[in-house]
Amino acid sequence: MPTTDFLGQLDAAARSALLAEASRQCLRKGNFVFRAGDPGDAVFVLLAGRVKTYKIAPSGREVILWFGFPGEVFGLVETPHHRGRMVNVEACEKTEIAEVPLARFREFLVTHPEVPQLCIRIVASRLGMLANRLVYLMADNAEARIAKLLVDLAARYHDAGDDADQPIGLTHQEIADITGVQRQTVTRILGRFAERGALSMRYRKISIRDLELLTRYAARHP
Repeated sequence: MPTTDFLGQLDAAARSALLAEASRQCLRKGNFVFRAGDPGDAVFVLLAGRVKTYKIAPSGREVILWFGFPGEVFGLVETPHHRGRMVNVEACEKTEIAEVPLARFREFLVTHPEVPQLCIRIVASRLGMLANRLVYLMADNAEARIAKLLVDLAARYHDAGDDADQPIGLTHQEIADITGVQRQTVTRILGRFAERGALSMRYRKISIRDLELLTRYAARHP
């Protein structure tokens, strides 16, 4: 089970209690859960689909910080100085979320004292992931950055016991926006990986065919 799977790490009673406090929403691709500047008055759990968390650079380009998968919680960090959310969260595909008002989520934490530690571990895991990404943005070449992203996403997709052949839904532009690589370069590198048997691509989905080979690409440096 991925360390960021909040819902999957709750026991059945806690999970039921939390979802009883939530309202559910279905989103289409491109719908926002929230935008930068929105009030931070709710916590969200991803029930199905995929979301991306990102900021807009001064150039206008999206800078993706992480992708959220089913079971993950987001919106945990309260907004500083009442200035609103600091990031955008957008559905990447058909998505279902559970929205828990912040006051009710706080009450849930009080009545389930084991959950705050889980929240801390999840936030720490994300901070570690972002720190690692900063390092490879500075130190790795484009091929290694993309390979590391795919290895990481493959682990997050399949650690929950999903079919190992399940493709990863990811566009070339999304890969570019999270690795800091130009889209054309992403397309060229993915094509190279496919030619060498590391992966296959079809209908904007990537299937990992040789994880060991992809891991070797991820370990390469300039």
